[in-house]
Amino acid sequence: MDWLNLIDGLLIIFLAATIFCAVSLSRRLSTLRSDKKNLEKLMEEFKNVTQKADESLSGIRATANEVSRELAEANTKSRSMRDELAFLVERADRLAEKIATTANDPIREDTSKDKRKSNETGDNIESASLHNNHEDDGQSEAERELLNALRRVK
Repeated sequence: MDWLNLIDGLLIIFLAATIFCAVSLSRRLSTLRSDKKNLEKLMEEFKNVTQKADESLSGIRATANEVSRELAEANTKSRSMRDELAFLVERADRLAEKIATTANDPIREDTSKDKRKSNETGDNIESASLHNNHEDDGQSEAERELLNALRRVK
């Protein structure tokens, strides 16, 4: 019987160890299940945040495209204005050179004094005719004003 008691004792020890392991495993599984629920909640929140971020990025892209388009339009306008200003400056330089050469010309200097007197009364008539005929000579209003100012300097 000794052998039977020894085998029963060993079985009792193994059963006790098995019960201890089963209880420990049960606790770990319940912890894992609660962590799984927490993980599912966290994944749902992550999904919501990701959707909001995606919507925000779409809005940012739309705004960036609109701003880019507006900047391109402004850039195009500024280039055309720059070209027009360069043209006007070039034309004004040529007119200034013409005026400088005619003012330094000795033959014209004598006649220019006589013309100044007649031009003072004629300037009013001429400026009125320039305003009326501005489409005929292809000059813009700024060009006409510049020409009038240069004539007054004579």
